[in-house]
This record gives sequence, structure tokens and C-alpha cells, in this order.
Amino acid sequence: MIGNLNHKVMGLIKEPKNVDFSNQSEPWTENELADFRKLMQELKLKNKKQVSGRLTKKTNLKTAK
Repeated sequence: MIGNLNHKVMGLIKEPKNVDFSNQSEPWTENELADFRKLMQELKLKNKKQVSGRLTKKTNLKTAK
């Protein structure tokens, strides 16, 4: 029973006819890249505020005890 574990092994996937899985995406335009960078800055700032808010709550709880 020790060697009889239920591991799911991923098999090979055959490419269907007329479908190419090995294509490359087109490079981003300057506008798309600018939008992406702006979005990433906003998300980082939002996450930083959430983390700092949690840290101050934990700190306040420790000092209140």
C-alpha cells in the first residue's frame, strides 16, 4: 500500500489540426506599456497601504495589552 499513492500524472497534449500552440504574442505598443506601468504603480501603492494598515493595527493591539 505504501507505493500505491494516487498521483495524477499529466500526460502529453496533442495539437489539434489547424491549431498552433507555439505562437508568440505581438509586442506591446507604447500606450499599452504606459497603461500597464500605471496600473502596476497603482496596485503596488494600494497593496503597500493595506500592508501598512495591517501592521499598525497589530502594533496598536500589542501596545494596548
